[in-house]
Amino acid sequence: MTFFSRAVLLFICGIVQIFFAAHLLFDWSILKLPSNLMFIPGIFVLITSAILSIDYYFGKKETSKALYDEYIADRYYKLGTVGFSIFGLGIFSLFAIQDFSNWNLQAANEFILNLSSFLWFVFGALIVIFSYGDYRESVDG
Repeated sequence: MTFFSRAVLLFICGIVQIFFAAHLLFDWSILKLPSNLMFIPGIFVLITSAILSIDYYFGKKETSKALYDEYIADRYYKLGTVGFSIFGLGIFSLFAIQDFSNWNLQAANEFILNLSSFLWFVFGALIVIFSYGDYRESVDG
């Protein structure tokens, strides 16, 4: 695995996450969601995680040292911190706009769907940003 191949793999995974999340968040009518297609982003995450884990444990040691060094871990932790901050603000916003006086089961289900799609959106955006860093690393060296 190279920086470029990892960037492509993560970019595809992140874009699929963003597409499905934006579709739910903004009520696009391209696909009829939620439906049986909702498993697709999760499958992409599991496959990507499996490929990266297999490469880390069974790939070439020289390549693994370059792909998974302290710089990459630091970039990952910083993006994770930003993601948690954005998600915290998003949860606060979603709770703030709720009308709890007219709360019913349908409103609760919509709230949970909006909350999970917002998490997907943030997670997908962070994956795409991380993949851009890998792409820069593959171009710059």
